[in-house]
Amino acid sequence: MAVTYEEARTKVRDALEPGWTHGTFCLDDRTITETDDMYVFEIGAREYLVDGDDSYEVIGGVSVVYKEDGRVASLPSVAVATDPTVRTRPNPHPTLET
Repeated sequence: MAVTYEEARTKVRDALEPGWTHGTFCLDDRTITETDDMYVFEIGAREYLVDGDDSYEVIGGVSVVYKEDGRVASLPSVAVATDPTVRTRPNPHPTLET
């Protein structure tokens, strides 16, 4: 059964937030980014994503949740950035409070 965006958001948060140690965990869900196969999440330190403090920037992969089975994974950021099937739209119900 396909995973909804809300289910995917919960899965990625549950997988990553408990072990987060670099600043304050933040899942920036002001936009929904996806392909036909996965949801893409912008996760990092709130100090970087919201406040703009570059010392909290995290370099590395992009967190994704596969729609088909809810599997949480990480992909190289360049692979996601250059994927022509990635689309982004405003999230009508974001949880991030700025």
